[in-house]
Amino acid sequence: MSYDVVNNRAIIDGANGPYNNGKKAKGAIYGLNAAHNYSGYTKDLECQGRPIKPDIFTREHSPEEMMAEVNRLEKEKMPPINLLLRYAPKKGSISGFFSRLFTGSAVNKQALLGFSYAEMGKKTAITIEEADAPFHTEAYKDIGAKLTAKAFDVNNDGKIDISEQAASTVIADVLSKDDNVSAVDKNLKKADGSYTNDGENKMMAFCNEKNLDAASKIVKNIHKELKLDKAMEKFEKNIS
Repeated sequence: MSYDVVNNRAIIDGANGPYNNGKKAKGAIYGLNAAHNYSGYTKDLECQGRPIKPDIFTREHSPEEMMAEVNRLEKEKMPPINLLLRYAPKKGSISGFFSRLFTGSAVNKQALLGFSYAEMGKKTAITIEEADAPFHTEAYKDIGAKLTAKAFDVNNDGKIDISEQAASTVIADVLSKDDNVSAVDKNLKKADGSYTNDGENKMMAFCNEKNLDAASKIVKNIHKELKLDKAMEKFEKNIS
């Protein structure tokens, strides 16, 4: 399993995964692992917890068939909806302090970009149409609002690159610690490389087309403050 469950909460991180080959995961590798493990968690939410087959537990079926159904239910136990996702390695108090002082946050940006890169299917950029595609699926049909990723298109080129996608992760991170949606760009020092499902849900306000103008300004401020374009240049050199 790609995550742990502690006190009915899924704990996901990038310490281990398919990218570090037994070595300590750090930087971009940590983020890649975290995205891979998060994908495993979301697949469990989508595929597991399928309804029990009551007809199996009748005299018409053998003990072996009954046991197979019991094993399936045990294996496919629905994971908890509450989660804590650590997409970047946690910094110590001293290194975190200086990181906030000199870079504006305590987040490892290469891990952040590695997470974004994996989330985007190992592409450095996708079109707005590709970014919006999930919003047209069954999962969002009852959301009651028109959703789009346009607010994250910082340079207005019709695409979302990994530095722009990274801004959404930082927003979810900050909103996991502070409810003030309109002041996320003022609270970047609260970001620590992790977010909860609550923060992720609050981040969706930035995808509501009604909030496009205000959301775009905040995203641009975050992108500029954290120098995510420069971090992306470094990331792309390392993966090329």
